[in-house]
Parts: sequence; C-alpha cells; structure tokens
Amino acid sequence: MLSPEQKKPFEEAFLRAREQFKVDLEHYQAQLTPAQVQQQALERRQRMAKRMAIRKKRELTNLGKPKRPRSPFNIFMSEHFEEARGVTTQAKMKSLLNDWQNLFSHQKQVYTQLAEDDKIRYKNEMKSWEDHMVEIGREDLIREQTLSNKKKSAKTAAAKKQTKKATAKAKKGSATGKAKTTRKTTKSSPAKTVRSTHKSKT
Repeated sequence: MLSPEQKKPFEEAFLRAREQFKVDLEHYQAQLTPAQVQQQALERRQRMAKRMAIRKKRELTNLGKPKRPRSPFNIFMSEHFEEARGVTTQAKMKSLLNDWQNLFSHQKQVYTQLAEDDKIRYKNEMKSWEDHMVEIGREDLIREQTLSNKKKSAKTAAAKKQTKKATAKAKKGSATGKAKTTRKTTKSSPAKTVRSTHKSKT
C-alpha cells in the first residue's frame, strides 16, 4: 500500500488532467453552433432515457415481474426456430413468417388457443405481482389502469359501508320511535279504563 508521500504525485497528476479536461471541454463547447448544442442535449437525454429503461427493466426482472403474453406467431416461432431454414437469425425469421402464412386456419387455431391461455396466465400472475408490489410499498411499478381500478373499488367499498351505516342508523331510529309510542299507549290505557268505569256507574 502506498504512503501519502507516494500517492501525492499521482493525485497531483490526476488534478492537472481534470483541470485540462475542463479547459478543453469549454473550448470545444464554445465552438459549437446553437443547433449542435441542441442536438447534443437531445442525444444526452436519449442516452439517459435508455439507461433508465435498462435499469428499470433489470429492476422489474429482479422483482419477478411476469413475462408478457406471447402472440400466436411468437409461440409458433419459438417451437420451430431451431429447425427453420436459413443460417442467420434474419433468414430464419423470414422462413418462419413464410411458413406461418402458409398454415391452414385449423393449424393456426392451435397457436391461437395457446396464446389465449398465455394471456390468462399473464393476467393472473400480474394480479398477484401487483398485489405484492402494493404490500412492499412499490405502487410506482403498478400499471395506471390497475391503480385506477383499485381506487374505484376502494371508493365503491367506502360508499357501500356508508350506506350500510346510514341504513342501520335509520332502522335503529325507527325501532326507538316505535318503542316510545308503545310506552305512551300503555301508560294512557288505565286512565281511559277509569273514565269508562265512572261513566257506567252514573
């Protein structure tokens, strides 16, 4: 391991190189036209967006996001790619596309059904995966449509709960009113009986 004295020349060389790079960069940028500056900014944004997309894809893979459903042709292609005619990938793809187009309807139907099954698989797996993402606090990875549906479901459930409470309150109030009426009737009955007895004696 180098001592501080031994490191010093390397550190100084690094600092000199960094300063020279800054000077060269400023000199280069000063020579650019506005159109070139704009083009460079656009390319920089595109590179950044590409890096972010790759990073996000890697993150989703690590989090176990289900693979998207395959189309009938994709399933056909994966089954027959090895035996397809052609040396290059492009040649094989062209050969497979030609074979696919020449299939009869009943032959294509087999792959169409497999694709439908794969859609169901994807739908079920995505539901479980998105529920798990909510549990671990990663709502940012959930599809907008799913979030919208969850919000609607929550609002509907809250409205039903509110209606249920209001109905229960109304029933309770109605039952209390009936009980009060019954008590009043019971209290007034003996008085009427006494008055009717006096009338019969006279």
